[in-house]
Amino acid sequence: MKQIELDVSTKRSLIHLGSLDSFDITEGGKKAGRCILEYLEEGNPERLKRAVQIYEELIPNENFGGEYTALEWLCKLWLAPEEEQKRMLSYPPVRGFYELLAENDFFHLKWYIRRKYHFVEIHRKDLEAKAQLRFLEDFILFGNPDRERWEKVRENIARLPLRRGMRIADVGSGPGYYSFKFAELIGDDGMVYAIETNPRHLDYLRSYIAKNRIPNVTAVTSSFQGIGLSPDVRVDMVFICSLYHNVYAAFTDEERDSFVQSIRRALRPGGTLAVVDNDLVEDSELPYHGPYIARELLLSQLYYYGFELKKQYQFTPQRYVLILEKKEELPAQDPLNHASFQDEKKEKIKVTSSSSLVRYRIIGTSTSGFTWNGKRLALKLSRGLEENNAHLIRETAEEYGILMRKERIGDEYTALLWFCQMFLMKDEERRKILEDPMVRDYWHFFADEDYSVMKAYLRNKYNFREPLSEEETPGVLETEEPDISFGVLNEWSEYLTFNNPNRYLWEDTGRMLEYLDIREGETVADIGCGSGYFSWQFSKAVGKNGTVFATEINPEALSWVEKLNRECETRIVPRTGALNDVCLEENSVDTMFLCSMYHATYIASIEFVREEFIRSMQKSIRPGGRLYVVDNDITPRGEPAYFGPGICRELVIAQLERYGFVLEDVRQFVPQRYVLRFRNKKQEGTGLCI
Repeated sequence: MKQIELDVSTKRSLIHLGSLDSFDITEGGKKAGRCILEYLEEGNPERLKRAVQIYEELIPNENFGGEYTALEWLCKLWLAPEEEQKRMLSYPPVRGFYELLAENDFFHLKWYIRRKYHFVEIHRKDLEAKAQLRFLEDFILFGNPDRERWEKVRENIARLPLRRGMRIADVGSGPGYYSFKFAELIGDDGMVYAIETNPRHLDYLRSYIAKNRIPNVTAVTSSFQGIGLSPDVRVDMVFICSLYHNVYAAFTDEERDSFVQSIRRALRPGGTLAVVDNDLVEDSELPYHGPYIARELLLSQLYYYGFELKKQYQFTPQRYVLILEKKEELPAQDPLNHASFQDEKKEKIKVTSSSSLVRYRIIGTSTSGFTWNGKRLALKLSRGLEENNAHLIRETAEEYGILMRKERIGDEYTALLWFCQMFLMKDEERRKILEDPMVRDYWHFFADEDYSVMKAYLRNKYNFREPLSEEETPGVLETEEPDISFGVLNEWSEYLTFNNPNRYLWEDTGRMLEYLDIREGETVADIGCGSGYFSWQFSKAVGKNGTVFATEINPEALSWVEKLNRECETRIVPRTGALNDVCLEENSVDTMFLCSMYHATYIASIEFVREEFIRSMQKSIRPGGRLYVVDNDITPRGEPAYFGPGICRELVIAQLERYGFVLEDVRQFVPQRYVLRFRNKKQEGTGLCI
């Protein structure tokens, strides 16, 4: 197998993960869902017939491969004569699927439809309800009795190298759709390991296995560090369906390395890795709104992990099957230059390492988003604040200065270091720093009332109730104070990190602002402004004759900008933005600025949402105006990286140039950040790129 070159001659993103929005919830889907609810409440079969009519129109035209086929199958089941119903429920896995949804007068199904289609809203801080919705969504999608219709399951299985007596690891098995099919084909002398991280799926698997007395399927609990098989277990095939897009984009480098290495260890020499995932669909036929990953991204990474492509199949536009063989030797890779343009037209990217080209969010890390060294210092800082102990705070500051260069650049370490520095300052020196209104608000929020918010944040973020490790128990800080919610913790974390006065230590903010060259009298748009860190800097640069539009979809973050505006009478104009619209007037902006935001547009926006968003950017920027995109780079292995989302610059450049923006310059003042400067090339008064 040769190194993979990625074709980026398209406006579409090469990868899409779960959407940030509910644009995939359409009026048609809501109407059909309401018909099902009305039938379950009233028993009127006419509502089922209407739902089937709606689904027959929606499935090929709106979201082929989503849950619609499963919900339509339920409608057809209820409309069928009794004998036909018995036949439809005769296959045990299908019966198990139906029985869970039918429990307690269809409680789970009704609960799901009401919340999925927003007839009942889930509070954004209700994590339990969100987890249950995610489980039911996966259960309905992947346990779907009509899955054959959109995935061509029989053709997929027929191409797999299955034989009696073999051992198979079904990684990310969900409710076991493929696990139980494999079990039938390999016989009782074989074994299928149904491997899952979700405890709700594991509970269902174990209950189903016990109830149906299935001897050759075993449920295995896995993690983001490995697939969970015992070191002495070897399998002939590892099967991964609708999962690797997450492994690629949502795992840390360390998690992905550990996870893939656990697959290699489990596979016998020459064993098979079979990957089924969703493809990038270029045309508008049979649309798919779920996650996808262009196969070239996946193949380029697995090549460097020591897997050679043997065969590939595709029976629908949305799905591909890759058959790879484990090789004993790993190919050499370039840790310093993992991606670069292969041609002058910027249409092909050469990949030279196993690093992912995108990193969206950190999910399920073993330490809940912190390291043991980070927790140790958080405990030390908290004790120093509790005891008003300058010596302890000074030691903590010195250790943060060392740790941030070794471990995480751009995380909150520099912010916590700043609070240590402020604690140790003389009053006069501190007063001078607090003359800046934004810094003053930041300080008072975390430090007032004897650092009450800071202490609560450290206690909850770093989970002081748990020991540092199994071997080291003395680090626990006993407290009777209540926990704060995840939503509040996340809001505090973003404010702490993004408005950090020490931000320049990892971002070299001063040089970046100088490069941006914001001028007196300009109109600047800070899109996705967060708590207003850059909006404040821009307002000082544009002066009394300029304007800064600060747009944000998060009302809690925007409230900080509004507060600053009230206190200082700045030239900042706060605006509530939208995921598909910058919400600015046509030709109203000289310079548009997006910081740590475009990765989300690229990775998490549905195609038409991103299309509308970028078109609104083009419309708002005056002809010849500037667009600056600042985002987090994918740094070489072993180099401290920004602990958060990132995207290689080549993907951003290729996409925005396809939309008509002209790249003028690229700057990189620190390894973990780049600045891209584009010119908006459009005809005067048309809003159209030329």
